Parts: sequence; C-alpha cells; structure tokens
Amino acid sequence: MDVSELLLHLVIVLVAAKLAAEGAERIGVPAVVGEIVAGIVIGPSLLGLVGREDEVLRFLGELGVILLLLDVGLEMDIGELRKVGRASISVATIGVVVPMITGIVAMRLMGEDGNTALFVGAALTATSVGITARVFGDLRALATSEARIVLGAAVADDVMGLMVLTVVVRLVTEGSVSPLSIVGIIGVALAFLLVGGGAGLRLAPVLFRGINRLARSSGTLVALAFAFTLGFAELADKAKLAPIIGAFLAGLALGKTDSSERIRSELAPIGHVLVPIFFLQIGIDAELSAFGRTTVLVDAALLLTVAVAGKLVAAVGARRAEGDRLLIGLGMLPRGEVGLIFATIGLSNGVLGEDLYAALLLVVLATTLMTPPLLKARSKVVLARAR
Repeated sequence: MDVSELLLHLVIVLVAAKLAAEGAERIGVPAVVGEIVAGIVIGPSLLGLVGREDEVLRFLGELGVILLLLDVGLEMDIGELRKVGRASISVATIGVVVPMITGIVAMRLMGEDGNTALFVGAALTATSVGITARVFGDLRALATSEARIVLGAAVADDVMGLMVLTVVVRLVTEGSVSPLSIVGIIGVALAFLLVGGGAGLRLAPVLFRGINRLARSSGTLVALAFAFTLGFAELADKAKLAPIIGAFLAGLALGKTDSSERIRSELAPIGHVLVPIFFLQIGIDAELSAFGRTTVLVDAALLLTVAVAGKLVAAVGARRAEGDRLLIGLGMLPRGEVGLIFATIGLSNGVLGEDLYAALLLVVLATTLMTPPLLKARSKVVLARAR
C-alpha cells in the first residue's frame, strides 16, 4: 500500500468516525455504536472504501485503545478500586466459568466435537474492557461503584480469559498441556500484575517528579508518559496478557503522580483522533455476507443467549458490594476485541468451521452493539433513582 492510499484511508476513517459520532449523539445513541456502524458502512461489507488488510490503520487503532485504557487508569482512584476488588474478582470468575461451561454444553448438544466445544466455550468468556470503559467514560460515570466493579472485573476477566485462551490453544493444537505449563502461564501473568503493577505505583511518582523538575521542552513530560505506557503494554504482551491491561496499570501508576492531570489533558487530543479508529476497525472487520446463512443465524442465536445469560449471572458476584446488579451485568456483556482474537485463532487452527466462526463474529458484533444503549438506558434509571 502506498502513502497516498494510506492517507486517503485515514481521511475516510476519521471523517466517517466523527460524522457517525455526531449523528449518534444527536439521536441519543452512544458514539461508540455510531463508530462501529460507520466501520461496517465504509468497510468491505458495504461500500468497500477501506479494506481489512490495512495494517497501519489497525496499528493506529491499537494505539487508540491503549490510550483509552491509559485514560481510564488515570481517572481511577486506586483506593476506591481496592474497595471493590473482591466484588470485581467474584464477578469476573463467575463471568468466565458460567459462559464457558454453558457454551461447551451447548456445542456438545449441537453435535460438535470436544475441541470445538472447548474453543467456543473459551471464546464466550471474554469481556471487552475497551467497549465498557468507553461507554462509562462517555456517560461521565467512571467514578461510580458500578463502573469500578465492572472495569475491575473486565480487567480480571481479560487476564483469566487470555490464560484460558493460551491453555486451550495448546490443548487443541498439541493434544495435551502439562500442569507445570499451566502453572507457568498463570505465574508469569500474576507476576506482571503484582510485581509490575506494584513497581509502577512506586516508581512513577518519583520518576515523573524528577522529569517535571528537569524538563525544559514542553512536550517532554507527556511524551515520556506515553512511552511509559507503551513500555507497560509491551511487558503485558510478554506476559501473554493483552497490551491494554498494561496500559491500564500504567494509567493507575501515572494517576499517582503530581502531573496526572497535565498528562491526561495533553494526551486527550491524540485520543480523540486514535480511539475512534479502533471502534471503526471492529465494523470494518465484520463480514455481513456470512450472517445471512440459516446455520450461522441458528448457531449465533444459541451462542448469544449463552453469552448474555452468562454475563448477567456474573453480577451475582457483586451481591455484597454497592451498586446496581443489572448495570454491572450489562457492563460485562461486550466481547469486542478479545472475542475477535479467540474466533480468529480458532479459525486459523482449523478448530472452527466457517459457519461457526461467522456465528461467533455475529455474537461479538451483537454484544458490542447492544451494550452501549443498554448501559446508557440503565444508567439513567439508576441515576434517577439515586436523586
């Protein structure tokens, strides 16, 4: 792809994103829904203005979701997050176990083999922290107990889900996986979360206090804060976790610095440009032509029921915490980018057929699109009740 074509695609994506966001806001729909729909419209499924093979746009979108989770981490009060930690872990655990077991049972009843059933069940465990964070941010509700529980649970869910993915892929491709290997996978992930997160919380305030004192260039502080975030994202990737989990931890650490407000305000304009690209990419990746087949729709309906019920039930884990249970359950619904990762790996390894792959994509798209308006509607009810 030459530079002129890339620039044209970037123009199309940015204009489409902002037109869609503006239109969505005017009809009372969350902007993220408009952006995903805009991706479907300009992508190969409809107008074909932008293709799925544009790796530069995909990379810019990944940077966007890293900035989104950095911003969420910066806005989070770690003390308040600790208060809902037990509830978040309970919600995440139920939200992984219930969809996985029910997904496996459903696929076995549909006549699928053990490996396929295992992979589909694993795919249904995912929760997209990016989608939920964006909606709560747009609603200016990140400080609520429901948002803290859901975001904490979504991060824990991502960690558990990606551990499950690693184990399941090895099990399916290699035929077995040793207990020692499982312990190693879990150990590396936990070491990153506990050691890396703890070190970041202690290092960031000292480091950025020194940078702020010594820097003469106006952009030094924000550039190094972004580099700090990318470093954490890379470490998370090395620990076999999603880079966005590293970005969230970096945001928590930077939120403890004296310069957190300045970092947040100076990175915000970059986020306004890059974050929508990520959500448009979800729409661009959608393959609408596959969704019309009867077998795909039947499989998708069954999996969507399992996917929604499993996450709504997860809210039971927050029974001893403050907050609206239904709002918490709705916040856990979207599968987003993590669900897409599961589905793509399943197809590439020959575990999922084309129809089942399309059904999973439809579930990912449906849960991603339904969550923002449902969250918005329920949030209004909860706020009205609190007044």
